[in-house]
Amino acid sequence: MARFFRRGVSKVKFLPAVAGTSPTRAEITAGTDLSPAIAGINGFSLNNSPITTPDLATNFDSQIDGPDAAGDSSLNFYDDDATTTMRTAVAKGTAGFIVLFPYGDVSGKRCEKWPVKSTGVNDEWGLDATAAQFQVGFAVTGKPEQNAVTPA
Repeated sequence: MARFFRRGVSKVKFLPAVAGTSPTRAEITAGTDLSPAIAGINGFSLNNSPITTPDLATNFDSQIDGPDAAGDSSLNFYDDDATTTMRTAVAKGTAGFIVLFPYGDVSGKRCEKWPVKSTGVNDEWGLDATAAQFQVGFAVTGKPEQNAVTPA
């Protein structure tokens, strides 16, 4: 087991299209690398709602797995007064795929493909000594593929 520090290794990209279970190299190249501007990642996880299945034979309420749903998902970005690249790539209403590369964009490694639609870009305001940021919310529009494979 080789533990690692995620910053500097993991990547997040927004792809306008992914035709299959895993993205192709051409689809990745056509996307936007969001990693350099990301200040925080929220959500992008599946939540299950178990169903209680009581029966007369016991006073214990057993459960079976129920429907899956994605948690509220968003990305926080450092704001940049010199470019609008990130804001344009994920503008409100833009549909595409957030692809998470936990081990970097490395051939053969696992990645996650999340079909999404941007629900809006909102500035974050504060008076503390931190860099300016904005947040982009995402509706997860389909079942994610959490075991996709990064292509060569």
